[in-house]
Amino acid sequence: MAPLKVVQNTPETAVLTARIEDLRHFITMIGRDNRFAAGLWVGFVKGMAIGLFLSFLSFGLKLLV
Repeated sequence: MAPLKVVQNTPETAVLTARIEDLRHFITMIGRDNRFAAGLWVGFVKGMAIGLFLSFLSFGLKLLV
């Protein structure tokens, strides 16, 4: 196995590379947060819909009996 070649960066290049990696990390974290929030919201809406359906159903059956 050949030894890895070390690439030396100038300070300016190192700063730019670090900023790009930092932006990639933040973009990934924003995507994860958006998916998590969307999942919570969908669960809340689904729970409300099921609750309303069951309450209307029980109220309707109570009116019939």
